Amino acid sequence: MRPIIINNFLHSARILGDGCEKFRTFSVEGTELNEKKIAQYVGESLMLVTALSPVIGYINSAHIAEKAAADGSTLKEAAVASGKIDEAKFDQIVNPINMVGHGVAGA
Repeated sequence: MRPIIINNFLHSARILGDGCEKFRTFSVEGTELNEKKIAQYVGESLMLVTALSPVIGYINSAHIAEKAAADGSTLKEAAVASGKIDEAKFDQIVNPINMVGHGVAGA
């Protein structure tokens, strides 16, 4: 029984390894980032509103996100227009680089 399990495991591991190698060769190598498009997506992301909650509160943050979604504006535009936060403070708190893997900025 054990040799069959080991054989099947090794076979599966080999398939997985080969798949990873092909993925690297044909999908990852040579890929270039479109930094302009990434910046656009980050700017349009309403999920960043979570960083504002500790500063202006959950309800105010939710209203800002709802307004941005309804108007088609960016989160920053809606937040500054709400009067709950100024542009400089928004830029300090809502910094995606600081938010990734390090917890909520400003909390």
